[in-house]
Amino acid sequence: MQESLSRFAELNAQVLGISVDSVFSHRAFAKELGGLDFPLLSDFFPHGEVTRQYGLWDAKWGSGKRAVIIIDAEGIVRSAELVPIGTPDIEKMLEAIRNIG
Repeated sequence: MQESLSRFAELNAQVLGISVDSVFSHRAFAKELGGLDFPLLSDFFPHGEVTRQYGLWDAKWGSGKRAVIIIDAEGIVRSAELVPIGTPDIEKMLEAIRNIG
């Protein structure tokens, strides 16, 4: 994972994770994985507010849909894609970032 993160850093990109889970849940998740090299943000309260703003709220499950969103330095969403369970396509994300500039 560290190698992938350095590739994002080379493009002046910051990787963040966000979910509607609590900070405590994020800590447990990161610990279970042996640590993470990027921040996890909690959209816990008000529950799912940021997730809703991106149109990713799943009312049926009371949680957010899995997605990769690429936002430029001005805060404009340049790419948004739902992703299946598993690791997102790193190469596809890097290409989307390269296409911003």
